[in-house]
Amino acid sequence: MDIKQRTHEVMKIFKKLKELNLGIGGFEEFDDFRKICNKFIRDGEYSEGKIKVLGTKRIICYYLKERVECMLKYDESL
Repeated sequence: MDIKQRTHEVMKIFKKLKELNLGIGGFEEFDDFRKICNKFIRDGEYSEGKIKVLGTKRIICYYLKERVECMLKYDESL
């Protein structure tokens, strides 16, 4: 996957997150996720993981490799 494809795939994720209108954009954890995505776009460095967004009851689960996936999981304990 080249930089253009990586950019396109990551932009789809951020567009979808914005459409969900969950108000998570102002959280530090979301900024951390953005940094991970930017590194993936620039360097093509594969990454996967989970980021707990405290106070929102959400976990960002991401997979940035030969395919790009992201989902928000609900966790009542957060």
